[in-house]
Order: sequence, then structure tokens, then C-alpha cells
Amino acid sequence: MTYELFYWPGIQGRAEFVRLALEEAGARYLDMAAVPEAQGGGVPAILRVLGTSGVRRPP
Repeated sequence: MTYELFYWPGIQGRAEFVRLALEEAGARYLDMAAVPEAQGGGVPAILRVLGTSGVRRPP
């Protein structure tokens, strides 16, 4: 299983604690803010998630 880590990239340190926990656990994850927009990441990826109905805990 690969987690997708979503956060607003303009806010420094926003996902640091979650990223550290994932690294410590050896979990596979994609840092969606670091994935280029051309490959489906960045702010457009966050906006797609927010536009999806049924999101219980938005980034």
C-alpha cells in the first residue's frame, strides 16, 4: 500500500511530522506536493481531492 501525503506546499513545515512518522515506519508514500504538476501532483492534486465528495478529513 502506498500512502499519498497531501498538504499545502506554501506553508513551510506543514507535513513534516507526518512525513517523519511515515519514514520511521518504513511506509511507502508519495509526497504529492513534491510531485510535479505535469505528473499529477502539486496544488492541482490537492484541489482535485477537495473537489471529491465524501472527503472526511481534507488537507
